[in-house]
Amino acid sequence: MFKVFRVFRELYKRKLEKEVLRGKIPRSIMVVVEDLISNLKKFEEFFGWCKKFGVEEITVCVNCKDVESLKKVISGIDSEIEIVTEDFSIKKDGRRPKIVVNAGVSGRKELISALKSIEKKVSRGEISIEDVNEKLIEEHLRIKSVPDLIIKIGYDIPDFLIWQSIYSELYFLDTEWKNFRYIDFLRCLRDFQRRERRYGR
Repeated sequence: MFKVFRVFRELYKRKLEKEVLRGKIPRSIMVVVEDLISNLKKFEEFFGWCKKFGVEEITVCVNCKDVESLKKVISGIDSEIEIVTEDFSIKKDGRRPKIVVNAGVSGRKELISALKSIEKKVSRGEISIEDVNEKLIEEHLRIKSVPDLIIKIGYDIPDFLIWQSIYSELYFLDTEWKNFRYIDFLRCLRDFQRRERRYGR
């Protein structure tokens, strides 16, 4: 019985792969992970899946204060990596897909910080209030990633990339990150392809 199930699952996986390959792949994917350090092996698998389908950028949002340990565990991945904390950013050159690690940067705080920086420039006369627009705000954000698809394990709405993710497609899974499977990933992509993106219109 188990052998029959395994064959059926493999056929289903191939069917999903073919279906997904015919559609549009998200350029940028964001995942919210509770603990990246202890779940690095799963992330490496996820990275491989994204690379296989041509995803250009992966944004990982994680509440992590031990940045040195985070830097050590992720630096072994052959990719362009940027780790962003509330105080500083660390960058490493490498291949695509690019990995952006948001190490606990709150979306609210990031937006407030950007507005304060703009206000200082207005006060100094470097720019006028008429110059303030969406593009200027985006230039002052710590994280430039704009995810097409956000994969969230669980049902809590994360306080990450509030501005950048306004038009992102959300996909929630009722499971733990360590149990996230390749088939689940394919289903995320298929669901994304079936949606009609309106970008606020």
